[in-house]
Amino acid sequence: MRMLKLILAAFALAFLVTGCDSVSDRLSARFEKVEPKSRWYKAEQKVVFAAAETAMKTIDFKITRSRESQGIVEGLSRLLPGTAFGDTKQHTVSVKVFASAQGYSTVEVLVKEQEETADFKGATDIALKDHGLYDSYFAALEQALQAQGVKIEEQQMVR
Repeated sequence: MRMLKLILAAFALAFLVTGCDSVSDRLSARFEKVEPKSRWYKAEQKVVFAAAETAMKTIDFKITRSRESQGIVEGLSRLLPGTAFGDTKQHTVSVKVFASAQGYSTVEVLVKEQEETADFKGATDIALKDHGLYDSYFAALEQALQAQGVKIEEQQMVR
């Protein structure tokens, strides 16, 4: 009897370990730390912060939080239809602007996606590693900076 329990325990352990590689990317993405995308600009923090707010409006996001002293701007997209009837999703963009050395400012952007299903299991909040909103936001930011007379230099992507 004891031998049977050991064999069953070994099979159960082997069964559990074999599934590790088959975990979906979507599930593993929930537990993976996503670093914000960063770029630097040769401008004062105050100028870059004003451009960060303008960029948020340009990509049609509603600003939900803006603290110039902390260098934080956060915004929400409109509700988007999900893949199934009754499902919705929404994107948030969190921006941090801080002064770097020698008159440069660094901008960090993190895009998250919230999804809610029709069966009300609760909303998800997943940070996205790669998404078109990063490029859209930085393009809008650079356009706003150029409108303020800031020259955009090449190779400003930090991460």
